[in-house]
Amino acid sequence: MKDNAAEEGFNRWTINGMAYPMSGEAMPASFHLNQGKRYRIRMRNASDDIHPIHLHRHSFELTRLAGTTTCGILKDVVMLGGDQEAEIDFMADNPGLTLFHCHRQLHMDFGFMTLFDYL
Repeated sequence: MKDNAAEEGFNRWTINGMAYPMSGEAMPASFHLNQGKRYRIRMRNASDDIHPIHLHRHSFELTRLAGTTTCGILKDVVMLGGDQEAEIDFMADNPGLTLFHCHRQLHMDFGFMTLFDYL
């Protein structure tokens, strides 16, 4: 989601209502994964901006994009258009901290990222 002009005149970006802090302080992981399990992420772009969404250290299968079901498409970045939805599946098979974020630097700088970790 985009909060217009929320950070000193700049837009703030959130994932599930949480913006990654700009202060440089460490943020705990927002999502905890069990190694070897398959996960599905459902995304809804609640803005009119295009976001190249990237999951570090993993490949994912694009299972749905903009209302169209897909299969067999493996990626690590998906372009999510304004007001679009997407679903991706991935295996938690690479333990450690994993960054999930928009690849547009300004969006990352103003909150559009989060961390996954492994239990």
